[in-house]
Amino acid sequence: MGVLLLLAVVADMLLREPIERAALTDLLGSATGYVVSIDSVRREGGHLVLAGLHAHSRGGALVVDVDRVEIDSSGPRTMLTVDGPHFAVLPDRWRGNERENIRSGFTRLHLDGTLVDARIKNGTVAIAAGAIPERAADFTGLEGVVHLNAGALTYRLTAELADGEERYPVAGVADVNAAGGVSGHWTAAALPLLPLASTIPANAPVHVLGGWLRDVTASYGAAPTFRIEAHVDDGRLDLVEAQHHELRGLHGELALGEHSLGSTGMRATIDSLPFEFVGEVHDIQSRFGWLIEGTPDLRSLGRLMFSVAAEPGLQSVHCEITAPGVMFAQYAITTDHGPLAVSALLANPHEPTLHFDTAIAEDHIVSEGERTSAMGLRTHAIGGVNGDYFDIGRTYQPQGLLIRSGALLRGPTDRYALIVRRDGGVTFDEFHLRGSVTTPRARFEVTQLNNWPAGHVTVITPDFGKMLPVATGVTFAALDPIPMKPGHYRVSAVTPVSAPVPVTFGIAFGPLVKGPLPRLGDDVQLSYALEPAIGDAIAGIGGGPRLLKDGAWYDDPHAPAPDERDVRWPVIALALLPDDLLLLVAVDGRHPERSVGMTRPEFAELLQRFGATDAMALDSGGSVTLVSRAPGDENVSVRNQPSDNSAERWVSDALFLYSSAGANEIVVPHAAMTPIAVAKPSP
Repeated sequence: MGVLLLLAVVADMLLREPIERAALTDLLGSATGYVVSIDSVRREGGHLVLAGLHAHSRGGALVVDVDRVEIDSSGPRTMLTVDGPHFAVLPDRWRGNERENIRSGFTRLHLDGTLVDARIKNGTVAIAAGAIPERAADFTGLEGVVHLNAGALTYRLTAELADGEERYPVAGVADVNAAGGVSGHWTAAALPLLPLASTIPANAPVHVLGGWLRDVTASYGAAPTFRIEAHVDDGRLDLVEAQHHELRGLHGELALGEHSLGSTGMRATIDSLPFEFVGEVHDIQSRFGWLIEGTPDLRSLGRLMFSVAAEPGLQSVHCEITAPGVMFAQYAITTDHGPLAVSALLANPHEPTLHFDTAIAEDHIVSEGERTSAMGLRTHAIGGVNGDYFDIGRTYQPQGLLIRSGALLRGPTDRYALIVRRDGGVTFDEFHLRGSVTTPRARFEVTQLNNWPAGHVTVITPDFGKMLPVATGVTFAALDPIPMKPGHYRVSAVTPVSAPVPVTFGIAFGPLVKGPLPRLGDDVQLSYALEPAIGDAIAGIGGGPRLLKDGAWYDDPHAPAPDERDVRWPVIALALLPDDLLLLVAVDGRHPERSVGMTRPEFAELLQRFGATDAMALDSGGSVTLVSRAPGDENVSVRNQPSDNSAERWVSDALFLYSSAGANEIVVPHAAMTPIAVAKPSP
């Protein structure tokens, strides 16, 4: 509409005296950046008439054709009658600077003192895909008024969406001020989906088969700068993945923002199974391109929707988008052994706003334990799972490796651990601590880090805790670094741990150590590191057993609690998918009415059906806890059902996801914080 008014006003200004039509079209084209042509320019009864006006943007995203423009400039205002305007919009050809061309054209033509009233008659708007006239959504009967006053543009327009013989009214108002600010909205009570979706290419991943948009509002200009909101009713979609999946009865609120697409709640049946969705896709780069090409987050969401779609006993699917690169899903499945409740977090470690890290109870290796959700709340996580096996009810120290923010907090045992590197890569491996301490009289192999009680030689750091517990036959040598001698330390104290000893950096020598111990004042040399080396590790957590290796079941010879192998109970694992996505999966157990749990081989088979190539279990049973931030919440909450009387257990450590992404556009946080269940641990 701005193009049309610009052309008409300039024509009225410049054609008071006859000039070459070519000169006018060249001037209009250079002013707007559009390609312009006019069939004829003539005077009729004192009015200026432009016939056969055509303009299109350089990229072809907007095309304007007008049968006739009649201009009356005899009064203080220029009066226009625009008959038969046809606007064609091709969203897949839109370029970032196209909307600025008309605004800049107004500025260059110095229209500050111009007053124009325009009446639009018999207009049409076609929103098309590909070359015109290939498939388009047609709005007919465009009528209304447009006012230009000192460079500011306002309009009130109505039109009707055509669906065969039926017509569905839409109405729009807008205000474009002289400084270029825009505000306005379009509304419709009801619009059928099929004609709107006619522009989606046949090879797009989404095919619309039917349904309605009700209470539609498209607003722009104010905060948020762009927003389309509608209620979807009785939608039918064909989703094309490896195979076709049909959504029926789709209903719920839908919103499209400047860079997001989402819903506060959407329900349907997918292949005749109940399906729910809530959250928003954050990686919308083009307002409508996601329909044609999809986005990484939409593809990840599709993976969660369909990865277990072939499960013969699948009963329902619930999906959420937690943050950019993070999806959550829950499945209800029936098996020959009973029902299963499966919760999963799918994360893209290469998403730039996402990072992994671990947390330790009370920030120390030895503690009184802490709930997974409490650690997530304390560290501002958006999702995560409980971690390693641990010394339950006593010291709560984990049994295996722990790396937090790139620092090794606890040495490994002969079990598998997961390492997340700074570049987002994930590694499963069995790690060992290799090192030595050399004194003036002896050399010892370092066997552990922050492990208690010490049997051989254990490095102790302040991350261990506040006090070393009493341990028979253990001696602690406190160490101070020697300036200008890297790796060298001065022995500042030698203390038998027959009573609690305050923790400082040093070495604990256990009762199995043979040889003279260091003395007060000795210069000792200390070094230790992981083998195999992972120099760029940012997070790491122990666990086990390994469940999958290179896509096949792995009967881990170093499995913790080997007697649990064939017990059907709560299980949890970290699994790697072929495209480097990491899947965190929990299966509830000990709830016969809801979820009976799985054996380790059964769990491995489920992870294979998810597409996992490698997987490692974490501490299972009553420790199984998966937390995430539900859309609309500010904090993580427990998303599965722990088996300790359905309450959360105190554990030692956890693996978490953290996001630096900005605030949501669609599903905004509630005012209240998410409540967190409280329960005492049970052995």
